[in-house]
Amino acid sequence: MMGRERAALVVAGLMVALLAGVRVWVSHARYDLARQSRLRMGELSELRYRVHQLRLERTTLIRPERLRVIARDRLGMVPPAPDRVIGR
Repeated sequence: MMGRERAALVVAGLMVALLAGVRVWVSHARYDLARQSRLRMGELSELRYRVHQLRLERTTLIRPERLRVIARDRLGMVPPAPDRVIGR
């Protein structure tokens, strides 16, 4: 009987050690995932801000008044003469 009791205690001790190791591993994994999640949330926030900036910049760049000035001053474009317009 002593041998069986001792074997049971050894098995129980190993189970406790295994469970403690698993708990430490899970705790570490949870901490690491939380850290990664915080980093990704920060990156997402930065990307959303950048998208907002780019949309504002795009809106500014495609303003009709701005495009008319560029077409006229930089490209030398002028409205066509009435006789050059087809389909009116």
